[in-house]
Amino acid sequence: MTPKPALLPTRSDYGSGCYRRAVRLESEGREVRAELSDDFHHFAVQLRHDGVHAIEVRGEVVRVPWVTCPGAVDPLRRMEGAALASPLRALLHHTDAHAQCTHLHDLACLALAHGARVEAGDGTERRYDVAVPDRVDGLTHATLAIDGEPFAAWAVRGLALESVEPAALEGMPLRGAGFHRFLLDVEPELAEATWVFQRAIFIGLGRQYDFDQMEGAWRFEHVVGASCHTFDPARVSGAERIQGSVRDFRDSAGRLFDRD
Repeated sequence: MTPKPALLPTRSDYGSGCYRRAVRLESEGREVRAELSDDFHHFAVQLRHDGVHAIEVRGEVVRVPWVTCPGAVDPLRRMEGAALASPLRALLHHTDAHAQCTHLHDLACLALAHGARVEAGDGTERRYDVAVPDRVDGLTHATLAIDGEPFAAWAVRGLALESVEPAALEGMPLRGAGFHRFLLDVEPELAEATWVFQRAIFIGLGRQYDFDQMEGAWRFEHVVGASCHTFDPARVSGAERIQGSVRDFRDSAGRLFDRD
């Protein structure tokens, strides 16, 4: 019989805080800089393109939870050659996402989508800000702002939506193949924002855990499976914890991109 995994250490202050995540996308000429920061991670991607395809994709690791995470910068180059105008779902499958750092890969996909947006004349900058308050009795009221303006608000209980705005997302499942199929039926800008929001809600579940009490990623493996570069079965046993890498932005959203 396979032994049950040990219980994960939890935070004593969970229930009174808020997980925050921000993504900013900036373009100059045919170069796009994308940056993502939240409680657990801080990454950047530099993308150079020819107006049609990605020519060069470079990743930067600023703050990460496991010693193996910086090794995901090299696999990110497999995104070179991806077409800017591809649907988001196609960008996500341009290379094996399980071999990538989830967050660097997501950021590269957003940089490609932003490059296409700029080529179409739709503006050179975009910023997403997500706030997911700690769950109380399993419920959170999460919000998404785009360029500082409120865009979406979801009430999430467990792994299901109780209410959703904007109304165009009514009936959307929160996860699984049904979520991705739903996004195929909405316009691309709404699909991108919804995907960013959904990603943050699931990553935000990590706020309940005290990661500095975990020796390495193997303690968390039963939660996420072989989902990314670090959690690959060939790598996870050596993925030691980087102590002190978690930040708390509950009252300091303006500091998300600080490099301290």
